[in-house]
Amino acid sequence: MKNMKKAILFFGPPSVGKGTQANLLVQNFGGLVQFDTGRCLEDIFYGKKKLSPLLKKEKVLFDSGKWNSPPFVLKIISDVIKKMGRGGLGMVFSGSPKTMFEAFGDKIHTGIIDLLKKIYGKNDIYIVYLKIPKSDVVTRTLGRKICQVCGLPRLPHSHTDSCIFCGGPLKTRVFDNPEKMKSRLAEYENRTLPIIERLKKEGYKIHYINGRPLPYKVFASVKKALKL
Repeated sequence: MKNMKKAILFFGPPSVGKGTQANLLVQNFGGLVQFDTGRCLEDIFYGKKKLSPLLKKEKVLFDSGKWNSPPFVLKIISDVIKKMGRGGLGMVFSGSPKTMFEAFGDKIHTGIIDLLKKIYGKNDIYIVYLKIPKSDVVTRTLGRKICQVCGLPRLPHSHTDSCIFCGGPLKTRVFDNPEKMKSRLAEYENRTLPIIERLKKEGYKIHYINGRPLPYKVFASVKKALKL
């Protein structure tokens, strides 16, 4: 896997560490760009002083812990994929696609998987599924904080009050509370998991990796699975 013009997609329940592993890949291997859907949407909804009627509507969904409208999300991600593809860069996704529509589209809309296949080729699309027990999802989500400066998460095994990378202050993400966590987990099980079964039927290999160990150990397993 010396040529890093690849598409690597991390799947797994909330707080499993998709963003952490995606970031580690980008930091350790050149030519890769990370796309974190949740962080991108959070920046859109909270980074602008004035929101359009559409963004206000989507923000209500986001704040409730439910997935945003698939056509809205698909448009954002597709634009990014095309831009990165034209630049010859590989992509690492942590949190996309979330719904069958985003993944496979319909007769009018091209889904993320077909778009990636067109740009990178089917053999250069890698699917990684990080596994943790549901009880861990609850514990990790309720204890999760991210840095207000660099956006990196505090490790689930850490109890520091500041970012270990840049020293910035930590904050709790808007959807990391008990009620929203339950909603996000239900959304994941009902709307995201079916994507994995469809990918299997279409001949994609799913690399299942235990997400419970410390991040560096999980990363070693990711590298082994991807033959890096």
